[in-house]
Amino acid sequence: MKVKLYWPDCNFFNGEWVSGGVDSYWVECTYEEAEKNVFPYLSPEQIESSKKNWEPRENNNNGIGIETDRLCYLVSRDLKSIVSLSWYYPYSGQWNAYCPFIQIKELDIKELKDLSRIIPIEV
Repeated sequence: MKVKLYWPDCNFFNGEWVSGGVDSYWVECTYEEAEKNVFPYLSPEQIESSKKNWEPRENNNNGIGIETDRLCYLVSRDLKSIVSLSWYYPYSGQWNAYCPFIQIKELDIKELKDLSRIIPIEV
């Protein structure tokens, strides 16, 4: 699983906008990685919803380094919020001139629990 982006004090928690926040990470994973490491944290409805965010490999946007054939999740450091989102969420025009995501040095993690030990290094 790859971690490329960080949202400090993220206030999008379990699909709801809240006051206050918790550091969260943009986690990209293959279907197999999600099945093993993410799906156990999700309800059956959340799993089905996340599968709808997958796109075929031929849609990959190599110009900005995006792999659309990944399942993407916004995951809080404490694992209390795991939200499946489309690959373009951090890059979409919805943010206008401001985007809460910060690009960090790409990391490979084996388990979601590894997020609690990450010290983000901006690039």
